[in-house]
Amino acid sequence: MTGRLSWALAAAVALGSAGASAEDIQETRYSAPTGLQLTVGLGFQAGAGYVYKNSTRLDQSVGDVKLADAANGAVPVLVELGYRVTPNWFVGAYGSYSYIITKESPLTCPSGWDCSASQLRFGPHIQYHFSPEASFDPFVGVGFGMVILSNKNSGTIQVPTPQGVVSGKLELDSQTRGPEFVNVTVGGKWRLGHSLSFGPYLTGTYASYTARSGTTTTTLPAPLPSGTTPLPYADDGPYGLIMLGVRASWNI
Repeated sequence: MTGRLSWALAAAVALGSAGASAEDIQETRYSAPTGLQLTVGLGFQAGAGYVYKNSTRLDQSVGDVKLADAANGAVPVLVELGYRVTPNWFVGAYGSYSYIITKESPLTCPSGWDCSASQLRFGPHIQYHFSPEASFDPFVGVGFGMVILSNKNSGTIQVPTPQGVVSGKLELDSQTRGPEFVNVTVGGKWRLGHSLSFGPYLTGTYASYTARSGTTTTTLPAPLPSGTTPLPYADDGPYGLIMLGVRASWNI
């Protein structure tokens, strides 16, 4: 009798322990995210390709300007806003502002010049999340949109005149824009709670600058004339970007 009672108590303890373990495991699962989702991100951006082709450069030569001629990279700040229509599917829009690290070059930013540049990207975006209830949720996203590149450069130039060579100031203010044909993002999120998540991302894009506008202003010492002229025509500049960083999401 005593042996049977001991066996029954041991079985009860084992079942109780198994039930507690199953409950603990279940508690590590998170509720499936739905509703509005806001994401912010920060990273580093690099690229290859062209800003424009076959146009006048700052050294007055005619030719192409590559991304590598103008920048050493960029720091993008990302914002996404959309809706988790199901736990797996996100539909929304993205916006990205990149501070461009300008590069000293006779073609784009000669020595001693003040140069600044920034890039704005925006458009629709969708994502598929593979494990929305797990502690780590990998995802893949795809989108398209528009890109606007803004440049402001100013510096001293030497201008030949009938009285000889004089020093003047040149200011270039340009805006180059075009379609981003496709962007693809892969990443993952660690769940920090039912509403918050955080993790890495990698984005690749293919785009082209197709329109360029702006002015060049030359200021000369009096009584020599100063003037402003529009930027010359340039051929399209196809290019690609890679962005690597981290992002945090909040499900509302």
